[in-house]
Amino acid sequence: MANKHFNQAPTHTTASIRFDGEVVPCAVLSLAGSAAHVRVFTTGRVPDEIAFVQDGADHRAQVALRKQGPLGLDLWLDLHAARDAIAA
Repeated sequence: MANKHFNQAPTHTTASIRFDGEVVPCAVLSLAGSAAHVRVFTTGRVPDEIAFVQDGADHRAQVALRKQGPLGLDLWLDLHAARDAIAA
């Protein structure tokens, strides 16, 4: 008998972040214009300035907030902050 309370885990789109010559895969939890919330499934240090790559588009991003959870490292990215800093 099937468990009627079983919920399938949501599938998130994938992307990657690039820094210091490394490419790290991540899951995009939300993406809204100038902000993104991603989950990285790796251990190690992630710098504040990174490149966010999704669907072949490369965006410079700045880590606004980070939180280590049981499923990985959650990063909230500000996609405009890095772009504005370059323009200044």
